[in-house]
Amino acid sequence: MKLAFGTQAWNEEYVKRLNSDPVMAEAGKGWGVGWNGDFIFQIDEVPVEKLQKAETMSEAELKQLAAKAGVSLEDAKKIQEEFKRVLKEYLKGKTIYAYVGLKDGKCTGMRLLKDPNEVQVGFKLIGPYDSWKKLAKAETDATKLVLTGKMKLQGDMSKIMRYIKATQQMGKVSSQVPTIFVDEYV
Repeated sequence: MKLAFGTQAWNEEYVKRLNSDPVMAEAGKGWGVGWNGDFIFQIDEVPVEKLQKAETMSEAELKQLAAKAGVSLEDAKKIQEEFKRVLKEYLKGKTIYAYVGLKDGKCTGMRLLKDPNEVQVGFKLIGPYDSWKKLAKAETDATKLVLTGKMKLQGDMSKIMRYIKATQQMGKVSSQVPTIFVDEYV
């Protein structure tokens, strides 16, 4: 089943894939050991208007979305329900925050946040929805996005550089999650 980007179901699959990835396990050894290696992913400029259209689609419109996206009608309905919850509970203006726990080559969890101040992290990766989408589609990597100013990274850059292979692998793994970007179908 394809999972909608930005939902908890997508986050959970991403965690599973990170934790089963041997490159991530090796490249991330020592990450966050004795220091905070956790991240907040800040997704700005979320296309709220398009996503709000998705949450009010009729059954006929959902059938069209399902056909275009290559998912069943039942899966399209699940995606619609999860998006309603995400928009209601986690959207702040046009921004969504996700917490990613990382330690010693493993992801300890990922969840959406109502408030970015509810967790303490060592790093924050900030960028517009379109950049996150390109990252999740493996059209680019986080290093390029940061170097070109399309994303910002807050935190100890020396640690990021020391573990650059792990951070790049995180992007590669995200592209392995079967993903639907709802904004492309409304």
